[in-house]
Parts: sequence; structure tokens; C-alpha cells
Amino acid sequence: MLHNFRSRLLLPCLSALLASACNISTPGAPVVDAASVHSPPATGIAGVSAQAEEGRGEGYEFHIRYPELPAEWSTLSQALRGYAAQRKRQFLAALTPVAERAAETPLAALDLEFDIARRTEDFISVLARETAHSGADAAPAIASFILHPGDGKLLSIVDLFTAPDAALQALSDECRRQLEGRYEANLHQSTDDAKALTPLLKSMQAGVKHGVQANAANFAVFLIDGIDSKAIGLTLIFPQAQLAASSGGEQQVEVPAKIFYDLLKPEYRDAFSVDTEELKPGVR
Repeated sequence: MLHNFRSRLLLPCLSALLASACNISTPGAPVVDAASVHSPPATGIAGVSAQAEEGRGEGYEFHIRYPELPAEWSTLSQALRGYAAQRKRQFLAALTPVAERAAETPLAALDLEFDIARRTEDFISVLARETAHSGADAAPAIASFILHPGDGKLLSIVDLFTAPDAALQALSDECRRQLEGRYEANLHQSTDDAKALTPLLKSMQAGVKHGVQANAANFAVFLIDGIDSKAIGLTLIFPQAQLAASSGGEQQVEVPAKIFYDLLKPEYRDAFSVDTEELKPGVR
């Protein structure tokens, strides 16, 4: 499972040139129109190093952390830094002007960290996280970046498959099955009243169904699972709000490779390990 990260604020993704790198919308993260993002004059103190970027000014501060990456992963490094720069500009542009800021206004803080969350023989999965921000747009956010070092490409979820629609439907069905079972078990544990349980179950099922509909945006944040070996599956990550849940936090669903193996592009199929017996019809 994923290790815990410090509180941080996610930055919206690069524009079209790097859109395939950052996994939050089709084909990557949500693209912010650069023309609509205006940074205020630089009035604070800033510092930049190979793995860190920090700055502070009146009423705000930001902290950005990057993983140490080899030079040959330059495509990934550029995507992370471009993503961070875009989000930092938006953060600064959203600050309340000093003259309009009340004395009791809390410090606006952007805290973003990129970490290598998975590394298989053929893929590198980087996760970006944010969980604390007292300024505008305070909702926690996550994004993922998947590198295929063999050809230097950054991949979105649909880039893995020959038939993206069929693959997304397979992922949707499996995620819905796992999430509904997980939430239902929790509801049974927390609710003794059978009459009250029925509407809660219906509401939960509706939220899960909507949150895992078979479209690329719903599966934009994902990791390719494995530890220095062939990949064994995908971890799909869903913010609580995406599933219309009132509690429970972020949900992660591990989908084994057998669910989607036959739908992988030929160039990626050898990168996944799967028991051929599991691919036979009727075997779950």
C-alpha cells in the first residue's frame, strides 16, 4: 500500500504539451489555461534547489519537494516541475490582496510533494499529494505521473490499452465491486437499524456507481503496481468527494493484472506478470 505523505497542495497539470504526463483528466491532469493564471509581483523570499522549492511572503508560504531522478528520466522531471510551476502560479494568483486581507486571515500555505510510489521493471509511478491549505481551493488533491523509461513516454490510463473503452469498463466493474463491498461492510458495522440501513446503502451505491463510471477522468490517478519486478496490477485512487462519500477518506482499489491483461497494448503486455490459468474463462 502507499506510504503516508506529509500535508501538501496539488498543483493543476501542465498544458497540452505535457497533458499526457499528469494523470488527472484525459489524457492526463486537468489543463489550466495559462492565460487565465496571473501571478502577483514576487514580493516574498524564494529558494530553489535540485529537490526543493520554497517561498514566503506576506500572508503566504509554499513548499515543494521533488524526488531525486536520474538524468535519463528528463521527461518525467520536466513534467513534475512544469506541473508544480503551474500550480504555484495559480496559488499565488488566488491570494487575497494584502490591502483586502483581514488581520485574522490565516496563513495561506501550499505544500506539495512528489514521491516515487511504485517502481517496476518497466514503469515508474510518481504520486503528488496535498492535504492542507488555508487559502482558496483548500480541497485535498492528488495526481499521478507514469513513466515508461524504455521509450521515455509518460502514460495516461488509456495509453496502456488497445481498446480503452473496454478496459475502462473492466476497471469500472472491478472497482465498483470492491468499493461497494467495502462500504457495505462498514455500514453494517456502524448501523444496527435495518430500516435506516436501506437508504444508506442505496445512496452509497449511487455514489460509487457515479464515481467509477467508465471514463478516463474517473481513473486518472493510478499507479502501476510492483516492486522492482514485472508489474502485477494497478492501484486506482479515488478522492472521497469523487465517490460522494461523507466519510472514509480517499479510497484505493488494487486491480490485479488478470482483469485487464488481454486488453493491454502488445508493447506493454510483457511488462505485466499474470498466471495464465487466471486468464481462463470463469476464473476470478
